[in-house]
Amino acid sequence: MHQESPDLPSDGRPSRHVVEVAGGSPGQWSFDVLDQDRWSRLTEEERKTARHRAVKRQQNRRRARRMRENGPRDRYTQEQIGDRDAWRCVICHGAVKREYRAPHPCTASVHHLVEVAAGGTDTLDNVALAHLFCNSDASAWGQKPPAEARRRLADRVLHGAHGPGRRDRTPDATAVTLAAEIMST
Repeated sequence: MHQESPDLPSDGRPSRHVVEVAGGSPGQWSFDVLDQDRWSRLTEEERKTARHRAVKRQQNRRRARRMRENGPRDRYTQEQIGDRDAWRCVICHGAVKREYRAPHPCTASVHHLVEVAAGGTDTLDNVALAHLFCNSDASAWGQKPPAEARRRLADRVLHGAHGPGRRDRTPDATAVTLAAEIMST
């Protein structure tokens, strides 16, 4: 007779995760080690990475649950949203170019007009195209007027994540040109 061990899922296969997380908000997570043998062989950096991945899995599960609970969902692609919105950022009203890829701040992203955490649905009438930086900046610091959002995006392009106060980074010619293009919109 097969007896399940605590580190095996109900299907009997070994778990690919070393650690699982429970709890609520950051700083209040509790971690359960699923495979003590594998955990003991990890370096401190690998343990930190495993805990980070467990937290991200938990956050993704919560977001998916919220999206299911908030109502209907539409199938769409970023290209469909971009074509519909004429490849303009809904936040800063600047042009969004398809060629940028994450983590570049000018990468295209899908912005929920009413946030999923606030009960917004994942439907075509609640999504719009935005620059990756504009989207994350608005979610973290609140909506800004379009001119202010463009200025913040240009600063990020010029000076990177550390802002204009960082003295050891001199913007290259490409960044200067892109920042000027953003500000002229």
